[in-house]
Amino acid sequence: MLKHYLPLAIVPIALILWGLLGATQLTSASFFSLVDYHSPYFGRGTAGTSGDPLTPQVVIIVADGLRLDESQKMDNLNALRARGADRGMRVGLPSLSLPGWSVIGTGAWQEQHGQSTNFNARTLALDSIFLAAKRKGLATALTGSPGWEVLFKGHVDIFRIEPDPKDAHHHLDEVRLQDDAIEADALSLLKSNPNLLLIHFTAPDNAYHGYGVFSPEGQRARQDVDARLGRLLQNINLERSTVFFTADHGHIDRGGHGGPDEEVRTVEFVAAGRAIRPGKYGGAQQADIAPTTAVLLGTSLPADSQGDILSDMLDMPLRMQSERALAWAQQIVARYTEIASVIGIGTIDHPKLAEAEAAFKSGNDSATIAAAQSEVSSTRESVLAFREGRLQQERLTRTPLFLLYLLPLALYIWFVRRMQWEFRRPLIGAVVYFIIYFALFFGQGYSFTLSMLNEDTQILTWFAARTVDAIIALGGSALLLGVLSRGEYRVWTVLNTFNMAFFIAAILWFQICIFFWLYDFTWAWYLPDQVFGFKYYIDVLQTGAFMVKSPPVPTILLMPLLALGAKWLTERATRLFSRVSVSI
Repeated sequence: MLKHYLPLAIVPIALILWGLLGATQLTSASFFSLVDYHSPYFGRGTAGTSGDPLTPQVVIIVADGLRLDESQKMDNLNALRARGADRGMRVGLPSLSLPGWSVIGTGAWQEQHGQSTNFNARTLALDSIFLAAKRKGLATALTGSPGWEVLFKGHVDIFRIEPDPKDAHHHLDEVRLQDDAIEADALSLLKSNPNLLLIHFTAPDNAYHGYGVFSPEGQRARQDVDARLGRLLQNINLERSTVFFTADHGHIDRGGHGGPDEEVRTVEFVAAGRAIRPGKYGGAQQADIAPTTAVLLGTSLPADSQGDILSDMLDMPLRMQSERALAWAQQIVARYTEIASVIGIGTIDHPKLAEAEAAFKSGNDSATIAAAQSEVSSTRESVLAFREGRLQQERLTRTPLFLLYLLPLALYIWFVRRMQWEFRRPLIGAVVYFIIYFALFFGQGYSFTLSMLNEDTQILTWFAARTVDAIIALGGSALLLGVLSRGEYRVWTVLNTFNMAFFIAAILWFQICIFFWLYDFTWAWYLPDQVFGFKYYIDVLQTGAFMVKSPPVPTILLMPLLALGAKWLTERATRLFSRVSVSI
């Protein structure tokens, strides 16, 4: 008889040990691998050649978190749009502030610049538009919130940093005072006439986080930024200077960003003033800001930039356009060659670059531009293929471990079949678990995106709530199993409950192992897919629901009690109903 009771110990002991020793450690390892991601692509680039300037001054205005559709309701910005270039701009992932600011300043994407989250801010070890301006002897200045100074320490000549209020998402009067100070700093800096000035306003992001995009607070924040833009434009001569207006990211309606949501990843980009051709243009990338700024100021392109020069909106002679296109192709080739060397599985030939150089020497500007664009496109595609190739190689090396991780599941299923235990009711209970869990998850408006984590201070609370959802779903599935087990021996009800828990855990573990095979649990040279990554994190949290660590609650041991209670109540109700039916 002992073998009949063996699973009564195997499953709960395994799930309790996993909850105590595995789930928390795995979630922590993956979380800190993302937060502490140290890019291997640091500081490898060398500066290229500079060119003739198109403008003596570029002013970049960043409205933190401003939604694209909300920006279209701004009178002063719309007036700037009417006289300038207007286009949508895609931001990178994770779509968070510090990562976005890093892209704006360097032209390098998150995987390369290494600032992957808003935690653990550190000074960037890459080239930037500010350093490029310094190399040409130009003056630079920046005013905004403290994160900018952390990222670009040593890059900028003059910082005017205004401290972030405590609990800024809910103390918008203090945020307004912060932006007042930033506006005053900007007006003062404009009088000193720096060649490159970046201005960062904070109100939209804080209001959206605290109250939502369409709240009165969110609307007020958008209006405030528009008014500040109007006052700044009164002090900028657009015949002499060039202005960019953009955002680091957008927000979902309820407030929140970080994920791949369309309203988060697409922001406004308006350029106006000297050397800008007015009109409505096609989409661009956030990484394009840095090289375009460099061309306007006549500096070398930031050595680590991965973006395009937005030449279609620049008023520049064809000869200059071909010269900068060649310099751009050379810079991209150098940078992506370095990225390819880190990836380490291939090299790239560059026949189109040689063709562009020959065409430029012969004075064929159109051919130079076409060859440069072709070279950049093929180089990027090659490195993207190298990245995917190395991922595939690493997946192959993880395959034996992937199969080993799944082996205990296969062995237990074999054991269940050998013992001729039923599958039907445990599997029905497992299906019901996932129905309940995802009804709770999607019913609250959640999806598999970092944008659900609206406030950094509430991340742990949000994830803890998802574990509570799992506990509720476990309880619901145990109650259903008890109802389905009426008339059955109690020991078999307990056995089926534990087998149901096994199937739930097995399905979750299988999904976790798939993610492991695709992307591993920690990351040293790349960032994993965000949607899969978020889903993986939710799956791991669910596996921890069988044994809650704080306070210590062995949920797995409570499930049979719920099932037996539901079984007893169902049997009592059935007998009572039968007696009533007989008496009638």
